Amino acid sequence: MVNVAGRSKGCSTCRKRRIKCGVKDITFIKGTIVKSRRSEKRTNESAKYGVKDADSTECQVPRFASLKGDDSEIYVCYARKYLRQGAPLDLALQRIRLDDITSARMNTTNDHLFHQAFLSFAILVYGTQYRETPIIEKGYAIYGEALKKLNHALSDPECYTRDDVILSVIAFSMLACIVPTSAGQYLKHMMGLQTLLGLRDPRSSCFLGSTGSYKAVRHMMLFASLRTAKPSILARAEWKAVLRANCSAKEIQEQELFDVLADCSIINAQRDGMLIKRRLEPECSAGERGEAREKALILLTRLHDWRKKWDDDERNSHTELSMPLAMQQSKQDSLRNNLSTCPFLTVLAFSDESTVTMFMFYNTALIYIFRVLANLAVQSFGAQFDQSFTKNRLHAGSQGDSWETPRDKYNTAEQLAALNIYRSLPNYLVQMSSTSTNTTPIVHWAISTAWVTLGGHESAYGRWLKELLNAEGQDVVAQGLWNI
Repeated sequence: MVNVAGRSKGCSTCRKRRIKCGVKDITFIKGTIVKSRRSEKRTNESAKYGVKDADSTECQVPRFASLKGDDSEIYVCYARKYLRQGAPLDLALQRIRLDDITSARMNTTNDHLFHQAFLSFAILVYGTQYRETPIIEKGYAIYGEALKKLNHALSDPECYTRDDVILSVIAFSMLACIVPTSAGQYLKHMMGLQTLLGLRDPRSSCFLGSTGSYKAVRHMMLFASLRTAKPSILARAEWKAVLRANCSAKEIQEQELFDVLADCSIINAQRDGMLIKRRLEPECSAGERGEAREKALILLTRLHDWRKKWDDDERNSHTELSMPLAMQQSKQDSLRNNLSTCPFLTVLAFSDESTVTMFMFYNTALIYIFRVLANLAVQSFGAQFDQSFTKNRLHAGSQGDSWETPRDKYNTAEQLAALNIYRSLPNYLVQMSSTSTNTTPIVHWAISTAWVTLGGHESAYGRWLKELLNAEGQDVVAQGLWNI
C-alpha cells in the first residue's frame, strides 16, 4: 500500500515504518519491507563490491559494538582531571602527544621516562577508583619499569637537573598521595624533589622554562620539610626573590605566608637537633633554645602583622553563623544533616573561595609556629620556668593570658587555629560546589595539619570531619595525606 497513489489506508505506525498492515486487525501481522527503486539500486551496488545484502541471513550483526580505542588513552584522559591547570604535569602534557604516552607502555629503553611515569600514574589512579584489579596490576607493572628508569637516571649526576626526571618525581609523589602505597612514600618523593631543585639556581635555570612551575610545587616541598623537620630550600634568599617576582598584590600576600613557613622549617629543624644536644650539653642547649624561640616569636609577630593588613580589606571579612542559622541557609541535605551533629557552636562564612582558602592557610601557618614554640618552651626541656617570657608576643594568636605555662598557651593556641580551619570547611565546600573547581593543595595541607593537631580519629572533631568529607567532599583531602 505504500507505493500506491493516494493516501495509504494503513495505520500511522505502519506508514512511518513503510510496511504492509492489515487495518482491520487489532494486532500487527508480520510485515515485509517494500523495496523501492532506490533500495534496489543500493543492493546492486553492494553486490558489485562484494557486500552482503542487509536482508541476507548470512549477515551477522554483533550484539555489542566496541567503540573504544586504546584503553591507555582513556586512563590518561581520566587522570588529567586530578591535575591543576597550569601546574607542571599539566604543562608537560600539553607539549607531548597522547599517542607518545600510550606507546611508552612497556618501553625498556632509558628514554621517555616521564611518559612511562605518567602512564603508570594514570592507569593506577583509574584502576583504583573503579577497583579493577587487572588494571591495577598492569599499572604496577609499568610503575616498576618507570621506577627502574628513574633510579638509573639518578645514578648519573648529569641527569639530576633534567626536566623529565623532575616531572617523574612529581608524578610519583602525586601517585603516592592519591593511591597510597606505603607509609611516608609521598614525603620521600617530595624531599627528593626538593633535593633535585636545590641543585639549580632558580634565577638562571627555570623549571619547564617558567617560574610558575616553581610556585606550583612550593606547597609540596614545604609540607614535606615541616613534616620531616628538614630545612626547606624555599628559605634561601634567591628562592624567595624568584617566587616574589611578577606577583600581584594578592599573590604577594600568599607568598608572605610561604616565606614565614619556610623560615619556620629552619627553626623546626634546629629544634630537633637541640633536643638531642640537650642531653650532652645542657648549658649550650639552653642558649640555642633561647635564640630559636626569639626567631619563632618574630615569625609570630610577622603573622600578626599579616593578619592585620588582611583584615583591613573589607573583601576578606567573614561572619560567624550559629549552627541553626547555618543549617537553615544550607541548600544541601547532606551538609545540613552533618551540621546537626557538629561539635562546635558556630561556623565561619566567607564571601568567596579564595578568601576562605587564604584564611585556612593563615591558620595552618599559626599551627606550625605555635607547635615550634610549644616544643621550645622550657617545660619541654626539663628546665625551670623562664621569667623572660613576654606575654605580649602571643598577641598574634588573639588568645587570653589564663594559662599556667608558655607551653600550655601555645598548645591551646595551636588547637584554636586548627578549630578555625574545621569551622571554615563547611563554607569552603559550599563555595567549591558553586564554582565547580578542584580543591587547592593548600586546603589539603590545612585540613591534614589540623587533623593531626586535634587528635585525628580519636577526637569528636576528627570523626565529624570524616563524616563531613565522606558526605560532601571526598576529594578535599587526598587519601595519602591522612596517615603521613
